[in-house]
Amino acid sequence: MSVIKIFKKIFSRMALMLLLILIQIAAIITLGVYMVQFWWPFIIEFAIIDIVVFLLIINRKGTADMKMPWIILVLALPFIGALFYAFFANHGLKPKYRKIVKSTNKKAKEYFPEDSEDMRALKNSNNLYKTPFEYLGHALQFMPSYGNRVTFYKSGEEWFPHFIEELKSAKEHIFMEFFIIDRGKEWTAIHDVLAQKAKEGVDVRLLYDDIGCAGLLHSVYPNQLKKEGIKCYRFNPFIPLLSGVFNNRDHRKIAVIDYKEAFTGGMNLADEYANDIVRFGYWKDAMIKIEGPAIKNLIFLFLSMFDLCQNKLSDYDKFLTHRFQKYEENALVTPFGDGPAPFTYQYAGESTFINMIENAKESVYICTPYYIPTENLRSAIVRAGYRGIDVRILLPGIPDKKAVYKLAVTYFKELIKAGVKVYTYNEGFNHQKSIVVDDQIAFVGTINMDYRSLVHHFECGAIFMHSAAVKDVRDDMMDCYDHSELVTVEKTNMGPITSLLCAFMKVFAQLL
Repeated sequence: MSVIKIFKKIFSRMALMLLLILIQIAAIITLGVYMVQFWWPFIIEFAIIDIVVFLLIINRKGTADMKMPWIILVLALPFIGALFYAFFANHGLKPKYRKIVKSTNKKAKEYFPEDSEDMRALKNSNNLYKTPFEYLGHALQFMPSYGNRVTFYKSGEEWFPHFIEELKSAKEHIFMEFFIIDRGKEWTAIHDVLAQKAKEGVDVRLLYDDIGCAGLLHSVYPNQLKKEGIKCYRFNPFIPLLSGVFNNRDHRKIAVIDYKEAFTGGMNLADEYANDIVRFGYWKDAMIKIEGPAIKNLIFLFLSMFDLCQNKLSDYDKFLTHRFQKYEENALVTPFGDGPAPFTYQYAGESTFINMIENAKESVYICTPYYIPTENLRSAIVRAGYRGIDVRILLPGIPDKKAVYKLAVTYFKELIKAGVKVYTYNEGFNHQKSIVVDDQIAFVGTINMDYRSLVHHFECGAIFMHSAAVKDVRDDMMDCYDHSELVTVEKTNMGPITSLLCAFMKVFAQLL
């Protein structure tokens, strides 16, 4: 590596932010130690603070596995642990975002009534797999809709050319929200279309995550795009201050073209997703296209996030009162989103996955790049295995984060003992996030089976049935299993040092 490249890495935005955060952590520890050593008369007050923080942790919303790491930290490091909780615990969105979220939540009740015609039809049906659809409708206002058509894309090579051509057909609006944008072949082609469409008067809006694009896009990049007529914002711009708020990233992938089609799935706008470049072997990913009334859900999800960034409400009447075309396929579809309070006080992704798994009668096929599940989700998968359900989980053969993969391995013995088949994808990196139950109902989206996706991030996806795309997802999974290696108990053994490090990581994985 040349001296110039080393210099750039040392003084990059990410390196400087990390340095500032480390300085703050050192300052907190130093302050805590100093106060305990030299301000001993105030130790009783420190104990009271620890008790108060302990009670706050116990009584906050969330599951026991989310609370335990903070309890351990507060008990192990008196006062210092309390300071870390005050600074770094995820206390929800920034105050400036909360007002907008409350307003958009009210809009959801207005445009997505619980007694919708499709919800009533679902309730009166004999659908054995309707539980996750009903849950999302009643608990989170993400209403199911019939009359849709779903198309599955099993690779970036399939999806990117089609997506770029569809962008060229836009007449009214293009809404795009992605975690990562990296300038290369694919983004250059997409950007050229967006700039041209903006010139033609199309309402082009773009969101990307600031941390997701750190080191890839300059902080002034949105201003450059705005000069081209593209309304662009970076979500939750990162400031190197100790705050759990900055752990809430926008991991969604949404694209809506006019009122005719919408896309979601695992792919970001970067060349490795199309296998134009190779990073971890073959990059396996997936997207779906939705046509029909279900597009309305994704429009709402996009607008609610866009409004957070622009700090004002969009014209929801204009976009959500449209009469969407219905298709003969008549697929039942519910696109939905998840995010930290006050966006939602429930873990929508986790609950939807559990509902799908617990409805299973024969099989549960899962693709996920990471497996560090919440306790509730872990239990649901293990129970399904013990019920005799054919449960299979596909993970990468060439992981992008080796430490995270090692942590996932610590769960394998329990899964194998329960009869769950764990596979590693021989061809490379499996980034696809999908589930198929009994060949009847499928999920494709952005939600990984780890705490970052299930708890901390803004995520999205769609569940669907009565569609040929369910079989397409299932067939793609079976093909992946054929190109994968079945993990045995012997292959889960790790050395004592690695096991000890994983045990430590497992305690605090929920906070990361």
